[in-house]
Amino acid sequence: MGDGKMRNLNPSNIIRDEGCVSIEAVHGLEKAHNLVLPKEYANFITMHNGARMFARIFNYFDSNIDKKNSNAIYFDKVEKIQDSIALLKSDEEPDWPIEYRFEDGLIPFGDNGGGDMICFDYRNDKMTDDPPIVIWNHDMGLKHRVVFIANNFEEFINMLHEPED
Repeated sequence: MGDGKMRNLNPSNIIRDEGCVSIEAVHGLEKAHNLVLPKEYANFITMHNGARMFARIFNYFDSNIDKKNSNAIYFDKVEKIQDSIALLKSDEEPDWPIEYRFEDGLIPFGDNGGGDMICFDYRNDKMTDDPPIVIWNHDMGLKHRVVFIANNFEEFINMLHEPED
């Protein structure tokens, strides 16, 4: 992070956060899912757990609407991630068909404020420490529940910009 490649992880971009979280909590999440989170994410979240940032908007090609779209990220607290995974995979929503439930290999690390989750995508490679970033859409009836956003965490962070008026 110190080389300036991910300028949006700069403390001056942080509006607020929930303080620090131990690296042991991050390692606990990794161990629970038998994976390695991107080092830049782990370093960032230990210092700025649940961060809200000025540069939080990202643009991407949304295959559901077949055009460019914008969205936002609000980073989740590490403590909330495991709870989110459990809830989204549970049978607490009995009316949801199985294809609408959360997929194995997706690790949410933020949300857009409207119910969609921004996730690390380990579905094709649980051994990587540099997974693609996707958005998991919660809306029923979408043809593509999971939509690609970026090749990795660094690319995603560099996509972020402040809201335009």
